[in-house]
Amino acid sequence: MTSTTPSRPELGRRQLRIRQARGGTVVATTELQPESDKNPTAGNTGEIYDVEKILELDANSIVAGESVSQARTSRALKRKESPLEVDGEAAMADSRRNPKRKATEAATAATAAVASREARDYKMLLREALAPIATDELQEWEGWCEVESEPAFFNAMLREMGVKDVKVQEVFSVDEDYVATLPQPVYGFIFLYQYFSENYKDDEVVDGRDIWFANQTTDNACATVAMTNILMNCGGVDLGTNLQAFKNSTSNLSTPLRGHALSSNTFIRSVHNSFTRRMDHLNADLFLETEATDSKKKKRRGPSKKTKRAKKQKIDSESGYHFIAYVPANGSVWELDGLKTRPVCLGPLEDGVHWANLVRPEIQARMLQFEESALSFNLLALCKSPLNIVSESLARTIRSFELLGNRTENLNSWKSLVAGNEQPLKPGETGRLAGFGIDLKRAGVDPAFEKKVNNPSMEAMELFELYSDLVTEQKSLMGEYNAEIALMKEDEDRVQGRQKDHSPAINCWVQKLAEHGVLADWAIDV
Repeated sequence: MTSTTPSRPELGRRQLRIRQARGGTVVATTELQPESDKNPTAGNTGEIYDVEKILELDANSIVAGESVSQARTSRALKRKESPLEVDGEAAMADSRRNPKRKATEAATAATAAVASREARDYKMLLREALAPIATDELQEWEGWCEVESEPAFFNAMLREMGVKDVKVQEVFSVDEDYVATLPQPVYGFIFLYQYFSENYKDDEVVDGRDIWFANQTTDNACATVAMTNILMNCGGVDLGTNLQAFKNSTSNLSTPLRGHALSSNTFIRSVHNSFTRRMDHLNADLFLETEATDSKKKKRRGPSKKTKRAKKQKIDSESGYHFIAYVPANGSVWELDGLKTRPVCLGPLEDGVHWANLVRPEIQARMLQFEESALSFNLLALCKSPLNIVSESLARTIRSFELLGNRTENLNSWKSLVAGNEQPLKPGETGRLAGFGIDLKRAGVDPAFEKKVNNPSMEAMELFELYSDLVTEQKSLMGEYNAEIALMKEDEDRVQGRQKDHSPAINCWVQKLAEHGVLADWAIDV
């Protein structure tokens, strides 16, 4: 009996599909034929044979694959153990690098170095910008800062200049009745308005050579120029050592040279800038630089075409504000505008008429040049200090009490009448007299009061009424003096608040917010 190799059995209509999955797993799928095509007795043995054969082949393949993988790993380890081969491969890698990549890396490093240097420079500039201004630095700076139309600032400048017995206060009307309520005499007015160029003519040709007048030759100095033009024409005012010396040295100069001398005077400029901050100085320098750049551009473009100016001026948001002065001097009332070539005479002084009546129509006409909705005006008055007026009045009441005491010393009922209504301020109270600035050596008695007291027909009750009026007047004057001292204290606080620079504290606060990520959250919200 001869043996024969068994042949692969036929599967019939059943087809066997076997796929080898990853990881050596074998998945067998069969497509089942319809029930009518199935043959339950055909080829089960052959089907089992094929599956076993394929599984055996797959196992051999997996073993062979693992052997190849182990061989590759072994060769890689051998290469790593050879330093010569490693260095050679690194050298080849370097030789194959793109030159553009090298340039990019160098540029990146240079950019990082520049950014680091700029960051250091920025921090240094920030520290310098936030540092307080030293006295020497304030005197060396040749710029002028803007001054707000605030009486407290002008009073601070007067004190720093050494001017005595003069006060600046705000004025809300130029009517004669209102001006009469101001401390007299009124030395001059300082008027602030939004500037516009204008042509002017003097109605009368008046010699103004005896008027001390200086032109404005630098930006932001109009406030000090206006105030100085008033002070230099005030008779009987103590200007102080420095300002009096400046007046004497410039008396023979022309108006432009006076203005140049004023703008270059270190003492006056330092007083003007005494309550400014460093940021004000930086802004002034930046504005001057921008103005110079714009001027060069305009010169390159050539002259612009001239246009006719309308009668009513419209407010330009870029126009600056300007201070001018009004002052009575040499028998006339003058407008002293530092931007004009000479003083403008408004008319002669009249007996019995306050000089402010000549100023009122000029101010009203200037205000009407603007639109009705404009409120860009402010008026200040230079007056005699109320403190001195009150002190002189108090000294006069003390002398009046002395006169009344001499008149009533022989009246038997006088002590009983004045009991409980004693004199508030007596001549023997030296400390209190000094506190009110009273100088009895220069004090006198009101002639009208003296005439009443010396009238022989005055009875005791009538004299007592005069005494009671003196007590009431003296108490009222003492209250006015204390109120004026309180106002001066408020002005000093306002000036100190203006001088105080909060920029370093704000910068530190913002830095802390940035470090804690608060600003990033705000940026996201925005």
